[in-house]
Amino acid sequence: MSDEPHIQFFEFKARKFCTWFDKVAQSGQYDGIQATHVVSGLVASAAKLMRIGVAGTPQEGVTEAVAETLSVPAVDTFPVKCRSDWAEICKHRERTGGLPGCLAEVQRELLQGLAILDEGRPYDAVSHWQLGYVHNWGELAICAMMMMHSDLAEARSS
Repeated sequence: MSDEPHIQFFEFKARKFCTWFDKVAQSGQYDGIQATHVVSGLVASAAKLMRIGVAGTPQEGVTEAVAETLSVPAVDTFPVKCRSDWAEICKHRERTGGLPGCLAEVQRELLQGLAILDEGRPYDAVSHWQLGYVHNWGELAICAMMMMHSDLAEARSS
């Protein structure tokens, strides 16, 4: 099977995230439900992205074992009740300044990969996204999703 549909699907999700985040950054506000859908869609599509190169020639730095361990829990399975529950889990919180910083770093990583893709180098873009997911933006996106779930949980309980 060709990797092209998976690359195109991830490209779509990455561009959707970047467009959404630009609007959030300009307005300073976000809709929690929409944000959860955009970020969880990006994280879920990353699972398919991580499998590119695994069945055929492995991408440099991404082994089959790594790709198989990067499964993402379903959206409603995070055991987050309030902001203090995820404080220890998200080590990037203080470094990035919380939710806006996490999302900004994710966008920066995605935009770098999109620039490589726009240069006509799809497998270099995939390698960039894969290694970035493992080392940085994947954890940041999941932390951001947990923060948003926490905000939604607090809003529902008040």
